[in-house]
Amino acid sequence: MPHKDPVTPEIRYAVIKRDHTCVGAKIGMGGACGSQFGSGQGIIWELDHVDNAGLGKRGPSTMENLVLLCGYHHRVKTESTRTWRPKLREYLDEKSKYAVPG
Repeated sequence: MPHKDPVTPEIRYAVIKRDHTCVGAKIGMGGACGSQFGSGQGIIWELDHVDNAGLGKRGPSTMENLVLLCGYHHRVKTESTRTWRPKLREYLDEKSKYAVPG
């Protein structure tokens, strides 16, 4: 079943343009960027929903809720969400101050 709130190509492009690269290092996550299997693998950028809509449900697919992470940092965030979600939220709040209205 398709997600009720998919990430559109326009939102995907806008998040990549805003973040340019993995946000993990920008907010102090340790470790080098890489795949979820380690830094020796090729890097694939992933869009992460910072806030969820409930257990196992991702939150809204909006600029205000999506960040660009490498697979490694995505896994780190998922495993320690109570630590990293507030820092990702601060990053998004800071970025929204400088957003150009559409």
